[in-house]
Amino acid sequence: MKDTGRGVGVVGDDTPQETAPTPTSDAPGTASAPTADPAGRQRPAWAIPLLAAAVVAIGAFVSEFIAESLVIGATENAPLVLAALGFALLYRLNGLLNVAFTETVTLGGYFAIWITSTTGWGFAAAVIPAGILSGLLSVATYLLVFRPAKKRNVDGLELIVISFGLALFLRHALQFVFGFRARFFETPPPNTIDVLGVGVPSFRLLAVASVAVLSFAIYQFIRRTSYGLQIRALASNEGLAESSGVRPLNVTLLIWFVAGFAGGLAGAFFGVASAVTPLLGTRQLLLILLVVLVGGIWDLLGVVWVGAATGIALTAMTLWLGSDLWAQLILIVLFLGLLKTRGGRLTAGSKV
Repeated sequence: MKDTGRGVGVVGDDTPQETAPTPTSDAPGTASAPTADPAGRQRPAWAIPLLAAAVVAIGAFVSEFIAESLVIGATENAPLVLAALGFALLYRLNGLLNVAFTETVTLGGYFAIWITSTTGWGFAAAVIPAGILSGLLSVATYLLVFRPAKKRNVDGLELIVISFGLALFLRHALQFVFGFRARFFETPPPNTIDVLGVGVPSFRLLAVASVAVLSFAIYQFIRRTSYGLQIRALASNEGLAESSGVRPLNVTLLIWFVAGFAGGLAGAFFGVASAVTPLLGTRQLLLILLVVLVGGIWDLLGVVWVGAATGIALTAMTLWLGSDLWAQLILIVLFLGLLKTRGGRLTAGSKV
């Protein structure tokens, strides 16, 4: 039977059947049909807008989380990088794990708060003098304690024990002079600067700038100057360096001063962010040690990068887990795992 074009067709036994007209979306008063996916399942019309809104919300949350982790982690933990850099200078020069270095950090905080309270200077003006005083104290500890021990050929383990004793002595001396109570800086509230949508106090940005300037200066000094060549020679082989005309005492004193200066800056920034107490530096010892050991697999710049990454990771995990304690525990486990797999390179020598 021939198709007449009026909706009549032929089915099987030539019985005419009327076919239903296909609905169109532009017909007046007709509701749009659900969208069908290639598998034949029908998808509600509201699914795509809802999915897009969910993607936008997740993207906004992730971007905000990343921005907070980067900004807060880099600015709040910049003093950790400074302290680790100072500790690494001593470790990579002498192979000494100087536990008493934490008291140099603590003294940096006390020096800064003493300068601001006696002179009326602002915190920014007191940071450099506090670092210089800490550097001089570091030199004094070397001349009075570690150099005489070295002349008696004291081995590395005994030097670590001596550094523990020196740390206890300095800690109790601090408590005798400054007391046990926490001390706070009497400075005006800092300005807050917006960075990637996160408000950052101005002193934290000053800490980041100090890390950048000091790291660059130390790296250029060690790699580009004649004194830096002497430092590297002394770190590699002291006897050979001395026979080549290097004066070990001058080079060593310079390194101890720079290390103490970095530690003093770290203590000042740690203190202004919270409070100055006799345990200010001791609380940071484990993280400083781990950053130095892991970053030391590479070089001094490795210590800086690992310290910065540590601060960001610590902040990210704290924001995610809501607990600073759990974040530190996870970070310590990760550090120990890395040292387990890469620790063999740590025995290659203390080279800067």
